[in-house]
Amino acid sequence: MYIRKHSMVTESYKKIIFGFVAATVVLVVVILYFSASRAAIKIVPEETLIESDMAIDVATDGGVGSADSFQGMLFETEVAGAGEGEATGTQILEGNTIGKVTLINKRAEAQTLVKTTRLLAQDGILLRLSSRVDIPAGGQIEADVYADNPNAFTELQPTTFIIPGLWEGLQKQVYAETKGVLKSTGKSAKSIQAVDFTKAKDDLTEKLYAQAIDEFKKQTANKNYIMMVVSKLVLDEKVSAEVGTVMDKFNVSMKLRTVLVGLDQDKLVNLAGERLKAVVPDGQALANLDMTKFDYRIESFDETKKTAKVKAHLVGTAVIKADNPIFDKEKLSGLSPKAVELYLSNFKGIKSVKTELSPFWVKKIPKMKDHINIVIENPAK
Repeated sequence: MYIRKHSMVTESYKKIIFGFVAATVVLVVVILYFSASRAAIKIVPEETLIESDMAIDVATDGGVGSADSFQGMLFETEVAGAGEGEATGTQILEGNTIGKVTLINKRAEAQTLVKTTRLLAQDGILLRLSSRVDIPAGGQIEADVYADNPNAFTELQPTTFIIPGLWEGLQKQVYAETKGVLKSTGKSAKSIQAVDFTKAKDDLTEKLYAQAIDEFKKQTANKNYIMMVVSKLVLDEKVSAEVGTVMDKFNVSMKLRTVLVGLDQDKLVNLAGERLKAVVPDGQALANLDMTKFDYRIESFDETKKTAKVKAHLVGTAVIKADNPIFDKEKLSGLSPKAVELYLSNFKGIKSVKTELSPFWVKKIPKMKDHINIVIENPAK
């Protein structure tokens, strides 16, 4: 009977098998290394201030606007009210004594001067006698005086006066003088100035505007409307005093016809955001629309077409985008975290850089682009 012997594996064949296994293990390790390696480059950006102006054409109910017009609501009403104004002027009451002068008579007979007689100082200041005075012949007497224009008078240094009411030949014989300083001592009182009327009317107008807006709000269930007064007509206006009147307070009343336009705030904000995005520089993205600085005003209103033009000033911030060319993954791959930081620090718009590698054995940015993640973080954090 024939018996087949077991064949033996040669040493050379064993080496080939072991080599193949080793190569396979190395290949698997390499594949695992590259497939598992990840890099997250986290960027805290610098915020860039973005500002722009935009004009908005507004068409209201029943109005004739363009196809691109922003739709608004129109509201017309009459409002009336009254307010109180405060006098801010100061007036010194006439006839208040400011001091005494010495009247001198060098004539051989007495000289009588009636009440309100004028005394003209060398610098042109005019005083008046508070009462009748009889100056004895060759003598002198003191008399009370007051300023002809109390509101313009403050003080007068020692001086001499002529008496314009006397004929020129007597003015050198009968005159007045002061030895001390004369100062205003008359009682003062509040008086109305033109600016007081203006302020009172402006304050009342704002109050009536607010009243009209409140009435408008009652007409719409949409609480997100921005109300703007586009025109006003004063139908009636009264004040209880005149300029120069001595009094502390006065009354003012007014009746207005007002036209208001309401704009949907949410839609207006969306429009503002889109307009601001259009001026953001390339490589950046709009981060925020600053509503605290969102300023708008009516530029004009067409009564016939019922259309308005609104001018708005927009302010926001922009930050660098993750797809900005400076984040070229070809240039970043193979760099260490420190090298990435040094490289990106050369560009504007970056506040800080932090690189996170995984797994733990990875020391450099992976070569595979889809394993590199650029993260733009919120600068407010």
